Amino acid sequence: MRASLFPSWRLRLLGGFAFLWLFAFQALAQKQSAIWYFGNHAGLDFSSGSPVPLQNSAMNTSEGCATISDNDGNLLFYTDGLTVWNRQHEVMANGTGLMGNGSTAQAAVAIPAPGNSQRYYIFTNDNNARANGLRYSVVDMTLQAGMGQVTEKNIFLSEPVSEMLTAVRHANGTDIWVIAHDYGNNSFRAFLISAQGISAQPVISQTGQIHTADNSGSNAIGCMKVATDGRRLAVASFAIGAEVYDFDPATGQVSNPIKVTQIVRGYGVEFSPDGSKLYITTSGNTELFQVDLKAGSPAQVAASATLISRIGQDGATRYVGGSLQVGPDLKIYVARPTSQHLGVIENPNALGIACRYTDRGLFLGDGLSMCGLPVFVQSFFNYDYSLQFSNLCFGENTRFSLNAPPLTVPVSVVWDFGDPASGPDNTSTLLAPSHKFSAPGTYTVKLTRTVETTLEEYSSTIVIKPLPAVDLGADRAICPGSSTILDATLPNATAYRWSNGSTQATLQVSQPGTYWVEVTAGGCTARDEVVVTLLPVPQVELGPDRQLCAGETLVLDATTTGVSYLWQDGSTSPTYTVTTAGRYQVTVTNADGCSSTDALEVSYKPLPAVNLGSDRVLCSGEPLVLGSAQPNATYLWQDGSTNATFSPTASGTYWQEVTINGCSARDEVNVTFNPLPLVNLGRDTTLCEGQTLLLDVSRPNATYRWPDGSTEPNFTVSSAGTYWVEVTNEFNCTTRDEVKVHYLTPPTIELGNDTTLCYGDSLVVGQVLPGVTYLWQDGSTQSTITIKKPGTYRLTASLQHCSQTDAITVKFKVCVGGLFIPNIITPNGDGLNDAFFIMGLISTTLEERGERWELTIFDRWGKRLYENKNYLNDWDAQGISEGVYFYHLRHNKDGREFKGWVEVGR
Repeated sequence: MRASLFPSWRLRLLGGFAFLWLFAFQALAQKQSAIWYFGNHAGLDFSSGSPVPLQNSAMNTSEGCATISDNDGNLLFYTDGLTVWNRQHEVMANGTGLMGNGSTAQAAVAIPAPGNSQRYYIFTNDNNARANGLRYSVVDMTLQAGMGQVTEKNIFLSEPVSEMLTAVRHANGTDIWVIAHDYGNNSFRAFLISAQGISAQPVISQTGQIHTADNSGSNAIGCMKVATDGRRLAVASFAIGAEVYDFDPATGQVSNPIKVTQIVRGYGVEFSPDGSKLYITTSGNTELFQVDLKAGSPAQVAASATLISRIGQDGATRYVGGSLQVGPDLKIYVARPTSQHLGVIENPNALGIACRYTDRGLFLGDGLSMCGLPVFVQSFFNYDYSLQFSNLCFGENTRFSLNAPPLTVPVSVVWDFGDPASGPDNTSTLLAPSHKFSAPGTYTVKLTRTVETTLEEYSSTIVIKPLPAVDLGADRAICPGSSTILDATLPNATAYRWSNGSTQATLQVSQPGTYWVEVTAGGCTARDEVVVTLLPVPQVELGPDRQLCAGETLVLDATTTGVSYLWQDGSTSPTYTVTTAGRYQVTVTNADGCSSTDALEVSYKPLPAVNLGSDRVLCSGEPLVLGSAQPNATYLWQDGSTNATFSPTASGTYWQEVTINGCSARDEVNVTFNPLPLVNLGRDTTLCEGQTLLLDVSRPNATYRWPDGSTEPNFTVSSAGTYWVEVTNEFNCTTRDEVKVHYLTPPTIELGNDTTLCYGDSLVVGQVLPGVTYLWQDGSTQSTITIKKPGTYRLTASLQHCSQTDAITVKFKVCVGGLFIPNIITPNGDGLNDAFFIMGLISTTLEERGERWELTIFDRWGKRLYENKNYLNDWDAQGISEGVYFYHLRHNKDGREFKGWVEVGR
């Protein structure tokens, strides 16, 4: 066996059997490297001891990547430096946007946080020495139902750096070194990760060749590895070819560089499990070299590089190089770009071709190898045949295993936990058992196993530490709105974790629920919980904010059984009467001291302005309008009407109620209507010409006014017109009446002068007037009569009620030669009766007889229309309209006269 880095041990032979005694220490379980994901959806599972291809990878990356599993070999997550996938091959919560690069030779490495099995760091590295440089992110596996979540991201560490990144455990067996290399100089940077986090300042070692910067950044390409025992470090890169150094896992220092000759443009690098050989791949020809680290002097080591094989001779792409990675089975695996196979160094501890390299050594199924393989903490592959144990706190299942290669299968295994009080559970025949110790204390654990024919014994002393005495006290109840302090303070505690994620020693809570705390002291964690409930709270409800109308009051009632009251002004009654605007608040407190407060705002709205004016005294019929319109108002009058105004017509009390925004105001007024004087001048009338009319409106206690300004109670009308009077009574109320008086002119009646007719002759008298009625002395009502005998003839002609009377006395005598006077002519030009022809007027010419007749024609009003001193039977009514006309025929010599009427018709 080779010596272990961490424990001290000794070998003694008893009866041909080898016994190994190992003293107290703690180391990592090897199963954290059991699952690999890399390349184009490629993967391997080493859980059974031999690699089995996996076909479920979500990742496609051309170079560097990282995978991490738990201590039992269960996948946790994997990454290409840009994205993180969880164990279900889904993107982890907040798992995108990391600042690595899928084309970085060693793009990422996943590091378990010392002292916290649920916390992990992901270190990422940009490609070609670009500005993102070296950074880290944090994963919390307690989140997302155990799927994990990136809680901190891309925290900067350094730049520019080369593409190489590796990790190894500190000499204390707990902390971990993460190592990178600057670009453009010869400085290594070793960052220490402990339970306190990542060191602020790295350990810087300036040694070896300078990683010379170039314009393309290609000199940054290459890989770095630490031997599994943590004692050596090697670099293969485009810039320097290859170098190997000493590494101090206690200080992080890199020293004693050896430049490996024959290597140009190095890429991949890995140590054999026993640390005696170094394997290097190159870019371009993609060659695999072996360096013998046991060759002798540094110069002999530098010159010992031997070509083992060319990689990808079956047609795999040869363009950058291939990564190298030791596996849990202690074989070294070689990436073959764009191939379905990995190369395998079957016996990497052997010198030269005895290492047995197989170029197509492992079939990947549907996945493709690219340039990169996962980067791990190299200590995962350090088998020092030491007892491993975890969970050393009382009450936990302490787990045990032997750090030995997985292919070393014992014939038999017996564990003795040194805990007789546990009875039959004190022993186990499982390869990796667990045991719950019966009490805190120191125990010696022994493992006896048989490998082939060799009996091996291992022993270690462990201390089961007591759990912290965490006591949150009894369950408690608090008033809603108040809080209580949960105190988990312990003098030696190093960490607190509450159910809400707080990490303080105390927690202030104000909500009901079950609260727990985990306290870590001396590396052990204990938990206690307490239930917080809410005490009942008195209920108080003052209602919503209110708006009152001016003058209103409001009684606020907070009455509740078994409480005390406190109002905003310090009063303590269950009710409060509001009379002014403001904020009103009451706090009610029950016997448990729990209070409830309610408040409301009270404001006041102004009342509408309503003014109907003073009481009124009016005259009957005098118009009066009460009220006026207001914006957004409704109205109510005493009679139920809802108009803005009201017009009274009778005496009484009138009121109006106006409502605006829910507030009402009312006003009222008394209205008295005094009677008007009764005045009646009668109906319009028509008088006959010459008549008068007495208008009399006399009444007691009255005054009068007529159109002419007279103030007497009566007035005499003697001409046509409109006559009015204003009568004012004792109440000063005035009535006005008027009457229209018309005058008619009686019809003009002209029966002519008394006359003497010849016996045998007749005389037609009378005349036709429009609208006129007639009454003759004999009761006849015709407009004319024919006189054939002597007598006095009287005609009364009436126009409405106005009349005129005329009379004619007619005598008869014996005459020679009579006249015939027609009473109608028709001057229409037909040659018949066209002229007023009086028969017998002339039998010979007038000159011959020496006789002349005068003819005068009048209208019914006595207007002369025609006159001829020597009438010759030729009047044809030229220029006058149809109707009745009156004539006067007189003889110039003997004085004979004839009067009558003649009708003109056409």
